[in-house]
Amino acid sequence: MRWSSMLTTAAFAGSATAQTTTYRDSQGRTFSGYTDGAGVRYGIAIPTSAAPGQSFDAILQITAPISIGWVGLAWGGGMTYNPLSIVWPNGNDVMISARMAFGYSVPPPYPATTHTLLSGSGANATHFTVTALCRGCTYWSVQGSDPESLNPNGENYLANAYSTVPVDYPEEEQTTFGIHQGTNHWYHDFALAKQAGFEQWAGSGGGGASTTTLTTRLTTTAITTTDVQTTLTTTVTRTGSPPTSEVTTSTVAGPTQTGVVPLPAPSSCPGVSAWRSSFGVATGWRAVKIAGGLRTPRGIVLDSNGNLLVVQSGLGVTVHTFGSDGCLSGSKTLISNPALNHGISLTADGTKLYVSSMTTAFEYSYNAASQTVSGERTVVRAMNQGGHPSRTLLIPPQTPHLLVISLGSFDNLDHPTINPATGRAIVKVFDLRNVPSGGYAFNTQGYLLGYGLRNGVALAADGGNHVWEVENGADQFQRTVGGSSYDIHADNPSEELNYLGDPAVENRNWYGYPTCHSVYGASQFTDKAFRTGDQFVLTPNATFNDEDCARRGSVPPRLSFQAHSAPMDATFDRATENMFITFHGSWNRPVATGYKVVQVAFRRGANGRYEPVEPATSMTAAKDIFWSQNEGSCTSSTCFRPCGITFDRAYSRLIVGSDRPSEGELFMLIKT
Repeated sequence: MRWSSMLTTAAFAGSATAQTTTYRDSQGRTFSGYTDGAGVRYGIAIPTSAAPGQSFDAILQITAPISIGWVGLAWGGGMTYNPLSIVWPNGNDVMISARMAFGYSVPPPYPATTHTLLSGSGANATHFTVTALCRGCTYWSVQGSDPESLNPNGENYLANAYSTVPVDYPEEEQTTFGIHQGTNHWYHDFALAKQAGFEQWAGSGGGGASTTTLTTRLTTTAITTTDVQTTLTTTVTRTGSPPTSEVTTSTVAGPTQTGVVPLPAPSSCPGVSAWRSSFGVATGWRAVKIAGGLRTPRGIVLDSNGNLLVVQSGLGVTVHTFGSDGCLSGSKTLISNPALNHGISLTADGTKLYVSSMTTAFEYSYNAASQTVSGERTVVRAMNQGGHPSRTLLIPPQTPHLLVISLGSFDNLDHPTINPATGRAIVKVFDLRNVPSGGYAFNTQGYLLGYGLRNGVALAADGGNHVWEVENGADQFQRTVGGSSYDIHADNPSEELNYLGDPAVENRNWYGYPTCHSVYGASQFTDKAFRTGDQFVLTPNATFNDEDCARRGSVPPRLSFQAHSAPMDATFDRATENMFITFHGSWNRPVATGYKVVQVAFRRGANGRYEPVEPATSMTAAKDIFWSQNEGSCTSSTCFRPCGITFDRAYSRLIVGSDRPSEGELFMLIKT
């Protein structure tokens, strides 16, 4: 998945060997510049006073062909956890927006970075140019991560993305935008960017070296019985300048008192925005939209009072209460931390809440009656910064002292993860009864619950408290045999359902990645006969071939699902007779797939363990229950994107979140 309106890739692709040179623009300003293969030029100028380890201002100049719809520059060389400058044409004018992504979704505004447009900005019949003073682009700090800064005296690793498709709302600074068509990264020489004329070019906005302190808080004000307005206020204090407040608002559906068990089944919810796209449901099911206007809702859980807790990536955690009609009747912000991007779990008694950023897992004491948290504690730290950003958390119900964390790969093929000590493409367990001061170090502490698991965003515990993982397979696969390559990526490798076992018992099994992958569409292989569920390697040779996967201990999946479905979350019904999985949907296929919720039948075996009903060779184990009508032509803008999923306390209703960039939504699926 790539930087798109869902911004879905593990890393930017492209060349890092490009050269930067100086150039002078039409107004006599000198920049250290780099031009990419699409003809987009990136120029940077900084003050001669800029010093290492400190924040300093920069002038950014981006010139692009008018055929380019938007361009993004990542100051830290990756998609997440660093300032992004997004630029696009708007008629004869231009726009620039400061963003920061905390997951693979449309990056929200980042008020710690500001841009001031300078002379020479505009658009004509052939090109558009943005020249802007940027403050907060060269030094940044996100809660849960160490501060980062750029080196003014040498090379810095930068990245870009662009698309020829225009942004959705060109006149709006907070617009959404679609999938990129190109990316690149390079080393940009900032020593060449030091210019004596910087202060003059920057005008009164230029302050040379500067320091920035960022304080963020969220406040919530009810505006109707069904909607609330959540206001993100960020106070940016800079040396030598008075404090300023920059405010953005978003409307999210809201809660009131406690829900009813079982929840009523509304036919519709008043005040909730209309469905944005057509959908279908299986016989015996119906769907109701219960909330809209959320910002990138990811993980969701219900507390002991039936309130719904939602991670909104780039905001924090919000809590929503069900009213007596089964609809939401009020909401409030529970935790204000924009770095929280996906993971959330509660202990079975509802008193301890766990949430995660890319680098850190936090614990809070939680009071469901007052909908408040207290006593923040870091329980796991130093998780890999970069790559797949979700850090899924699971507290298995029968072992509330164990925290299970899934951490994905850094790249599409992350070869070092063949060694579990890398701490990527792995699931680990941490005992919360013995958390060391400052938290566990992810790579070196805790114990394994499996490795060689590329990106297991979905974790679920069955009725026996055993853990299952649903994994996102790799992209863009070609099989090479005897020096000849052919494409197999449309239906391979599969998305996998893997059994990880009892979380109280270490599992040192290897599940194949990055060497062994699983077949879904066997007919795409022309050199050899496979069945769904078999494991294969990309380039079989005398050193390692397909059969070596089994010989060297790779554990094949218990089930295989359609490639590129992008599983995001999973949950079991009360009796563990069915697992329900959200398929987020993917661009990486000639015909789009996913954008649905599926049901997988389970049963209890003779050994007392739960297992899928279908055999490992099945291609039909996942039954659609809720889907986008136009799945084959879906994009992240045109269809809903199921992400989080959970049952209500009575196991009578499924609650599903969708993080579609144009509008985050919540749905209720009801058995009729």
